[in-house]
Amino acid sequence: MSLHTFIGARGGGISVLTALSSVMLIGFAGLATDVGSVYLESRRLQGTADLAALAAIQNPAQAEALATATVSANRWSHDARIRIVRGTYAPDRSIRPGERFRPNAPGPNAVNVEVTTSTPLFFGKLFIPSGRMTITRRATAAQTQLASFQIGSRLLALNGGVANQVLSGLTGSSVSLSVMDYNSLLNADVELLSFVDALRTRMNLEAGTYEETLSSRVEAPVALHALADVLAGQEPRAERAMRQLAQAAEYAGSVGPLDTLIDLGPYAQQDHTAQLGASQIQVSAMDLATAVLQIAGGDRQVRLNLGAGVPGLASTDVWLAIGERPNNSPWLAVTDDENVIIRTAQMRLFIQAQVRPAGALGALANVRLPILLEMASAQARLNSIRCGFDPRDREVTLDVAPSIGSLSLGDINTSRLDDFRTALHPTRADLVRVGPIRVQGEGRVELGGQAWQQVRFNGSDIDGGVVKQVHTRDTAQATISSLLGRTNLTVAAGGLGLSTGAVTSSVRGALTTAAAPLDGLVNGLSDLLGVRLGEADVRVNGVRCGGAALVA
Repeated sequence: MSLHTFIGARGGGISVLTALSSVMLIGFAGLATDVGSVYLESRRLQGTADLAALAAIQNPAQAEALATATVSANRWSHDARIRIVRGTYAPDRSIRPGERFRPNAPGPNAVNVEVTTSTPLFFGKLFIPSGRMTITRRATAAQTQLASFQIGSRLLALNGGVANQVLSGLTGSSVSLSVMDYNSLLNADVELLSFVDALRTRMNLEAGTYEETLSSRVEAPVALHALADVLAGQEPRAERAMRQLAQAAEYAGSVGPLDTLIDLGPYAQQDHTAQLGASQIQVSAMDLATAVLQIAGGDRQVRLNLGAGVPGLASTDVWLAIGERPNNSPWLAVTDDENVIIRTAQMRLFIQAQVRPAGALGALANVRLPILLEMASAQARLNSIRCGFDPRDREVTLDVAPSIGSLSLGDINTSRLDDFRTALHPTRADLVRVGPIRVQGEGRVELGGQAWQQVRFNGSDIDGGVVKQVHTRDTAQATISSLLGRTNLTVAAGGLGLSTGAVTSSVRGALTTAAAPLDGLVNGLSDLLGVRLGEADVRVNGVRCGGAALVA
């Protein structure tokens, strides 16, 4: 056939087009196969990288070995290459996600794993001589960091008589514990979630999360008996003392939901822990019992008649009012959230003491000292958690704001002491009034400067349950001695042959004599209730660094 004839021929065109189209279709099919294969292998490799990162963060010191074993266990060939980078991860919303992991930063708490391998191509080998495509996937895992901390725990020793009167007032019954009983309670710690488990059993709750247990209304005796159940078998004397306290609290009233006192954070939705004590949140039994009694029945006023039981004072009467924590803030929190704030309760303390002055005035009358102490809430919040590879490198930093308030010498209406919505205005008081002799006095010391201060707890502090104190800058003024030293006196002493100067000197001497025992009394009472003017006491109950989560 001539060329001209061939060009003009019309037959067989479809076959040619079909042949050419088939080549294209086969090419596209091969390309689709390659793309699908690479995609599936990439997905599988990403899953392997995720698992490798989670394995590596369990023991970062052995990250390379753990990641390699995980990759091999997922049936990747020996050509897989693994790169490990240790660093820190900050779950801070203000930081862009890609910048939250800081490679090679000190105090690492995260591991970045990069896995690189190759996958075979089918059609692509016509264009790539090796016939394989390199794929790389990365994953970052960080340790889950949680800290438990509380505020208002400083008790080191107790005056048994004063403590019994305070607890009798809080329980509404008679409490008669010995000093040895109190010491056993002070030295006993309980595991917090074990207490909630015991509380659930006492309340006959068949099932439910920790949050559901704490959100149920509970009577004070039930909560205290649950505490005693946890102490059973480990602290026999402390258990017996707690049982006595629970029996005395029969008329203390309903505590209400304990979730206003304890914020379990991420543990709240759990109904058990993997093993007993796994949460590692140790709490002082005495602190927890006192906190429970404080919220039983809401705002309350307690009257203490100490008589001549305070050395150095002729007689002492005390009125104590305890308010609620502002904004329903908890007393103890488990969190990784810097916005969770715990607070102490507000407190008012009015003391009416009498002391016998020296000199001629002492034969005529005692000096009366009406003193009002008002304390706002101290506050604490989480600043940071650092989890090192060595447990001794753990560190928790808290921001703490001490309690502020005032000390006043003057008379008040004691019936309004527990009305925290109304300000009290002490008036000039008669310190001495006998015949023509009249001595009046007034004084006031204000404490301010409630700025946040950082407090760091290392691993030894946390394991040892160390309590740290934070003070306002003017905390030296937060004493009865400081108040009485600034008291203004006005004296009228006509008709008995006593000079105004002699009366003033005698009264000043009485104030000096009363200062030390009154400071001791105030400190003991405020210690028992977990707050002291111008100060704050904080403790880190535990820190969790072992959990792992993918973060990138």
